Amino acid sequence: PRVRSPVFEIRCDPNGNVKTRSANIPLLIDTDAGVDDALAILYAVHSPGIRVEAITTVAGNVEVEKCTRNVNVILDHATLEYRPPVVQGAAKPLRLPLVTAPEVHGNDGLGNTQQQLREIPRRRSGDAVDCIRECCDRFHGELTIVALGPLTNIALALKKYPRSLRKVKRIVSMGGAFRVPGNTGPVAEFNYFVDPHAANIVLNANLPVIVVPLDLTEQIVFTRDELRTMCRRRRSKLSSFILRFSGYYMRYHKTTLGFEGGYLHDPLAMAIAILPSLAEYRRAHVSVESAGMLARGMTVADLQTTASGKPRIAVAIDREKFLESFHRRVFAH
Repeated sequence: PRVRSPVFEIRCDPNGNVKTRSANIPLLIDTDAGVDDALAILYAVHSPGIRVEAITTVAGNVEVEKCTRNVNVILDHATLEYRPPVVQGAAKPLRLPLVTAPEVHGNDGLGNTQQQLREIPRRRSGDAVDCIRECCDRFHGELTIVALGPLTNIALALKKYPRSLRKVKRIVSMGGAFRVPGNTGPVAEFNYFVDPHAANIVLNANLPVIVVPLDLTEQIVFTRDELRTMCRRRRSKLSSFILRFSGYYMRYHKTTLGFEGGYLHDPLAMAIAILPSLAEYRRAHVSVESAGMLARGMTVADLQTTASGKPRIAVAIDREKFLESFHRRVFAH
């Protein structure tokens, strides 16, 4: 059996007195590695008291091979004491053909900045699912999973290893749109549109899930001018990289919505996973439309009632505290 990681580390001061301090909080990131995913990953790996134990990839914004490449590129530019393993996952949704978003993130997922697909070691099918299971078992009751893309890997892990998934502390899913229009068609958010069957499985599995929907993430806009200012203050290899890969994403919003900038969808979900007190929540039963053609991926919830054991939906955010933490963790390296 594996030895469970300690909740506390024990040390002695110079006088021999025993002291304890909290160990790093374990995090597993499941991502489809687009532009806002990249910012979320940088937020996580530069967060004090957090240890990213693994990053699993899933097809969504781009094909899964590109997602895996992108995560490795992002980690190459980060300042790391520990580099987490990157494990490739599902190449397609549970039942539907894959839909990607090159118009938003570029053909490569990082704003068309990666000209060549770096060679990726071959991995046997199901590696990401096994990685999720292993982390749930190793950090029994302590692991937070942050799902930044479609929930395909999480649904597959739940199907194959239900007892292990019950050991997770929480799953934070960026997804859904409840009282605002969708960003993929009129009613659906992209992640849940790509794999509505997986979303419906995970949200109705009686797991400790937090949903961070467009209702909240579209309240946070990061403009191109703000980005340039932050990058000038901290001239580094990382800030130059961020400025390059975010350009395409921000021009997309200029063309479609009239502002040169971008929503911080995934960074906000990551911040809530690490600092849950940033948000306010309501419990509700959530269903994801998976059968209809017109409303594929639509999330339906009764936010006027509470339901014990159901997902918590983030409904309000401390905007200033989030942005302060985002600037400090992403750009101070």
